[in-house]
Amino acid sequence: MKLHFLGTGGGRYVTGTQRRKTGGILVKTDETQVHVDPGPGALVHCHEMDEPEETEAVIVSHGHLDHVNDANALIEMITEVNEKEGAVFANESVLRGYGDIEKCITDYHQNQIGRVETLEEGSEHEFKDLAIRSQQMFHGDPKTQGFILETEEKSVGFWTDTEYSEELTAFYQDCDIVVVYCGRPRNESVPSHTSLDEIPDIVEDLDINTVIVTHFGYKFLDTDLDEQKEWLDEEIGAKVVFAEDGMEFPGDAKLSRFAS
Repeated sequence: MKLHFLGTGGGRYVTGTQRRKTGGILVKTDETQVHVDPGPGALVHCHEMDEPEETEAVIVSHGHLDHVNDANALIEMITEVNEKEGAVFANESVLRGYGDIEKCITDYHQNQIGRVETLEEGSEHEFKDLAIRSQQMFHGDPKTQGFILETEEKSVGFWTDTEYSEELTAFYQDCDIVVVYCGRPRNESVPSHTSLDEIPDIVEDLDINTVIVTHFGYKFLDTDLDEQKEWLDEEIGAKVVFAEDGMEFPGDAKLSRFAS
């Protein structure tokens, strides 16, 4: 399994300024390629930085613009341009709307793609060699999902946009790597989001090799990132990686080659 970060920014100010790109993450396995949380620019950046013809599925954690904006365009790329059956895995809000969150993937596009699955608390799905498990998080979209993507080789958890809660951590117990959507720096926590000083609590009881921090908000990017990373390095035993736009992790195609 390999991760390619087409964007590492999050939140409305970073999205609006493109201080960091917001194109989401490509996840590559031996059998498939899926696009996780394709925010603004995802379609363009996958063409500029990777092989878009390999993408076969889209995974969306929730219905906010910086996670779902390009989902419909990617569905057309998958089905019409590259003539693949394709699949979408997304939360209830994205597929049907929920409360103030309007449906994000249109009926037209849901009918266009071969398979549509809802991510919800306790759901389990399979796509090619990839297993997908999800749990509900605590975010402005009440149906936001965190998830684990797993092959026979490795398990990668995605701690998506959420307010920290201890009850969320056990879900990631068997992961080798956790990708944390961390919009806020130390001592700058806000409701419904994760700040850097909460990451030690997230991983305290997890036997993981690596924490990858991404989805940086504007406040975070205004800080000294090296200083923030050094603090986290001292607080946890796992290797810490601050993602950069365009970063591939690891450089080799097998995560097992990367050790803390």
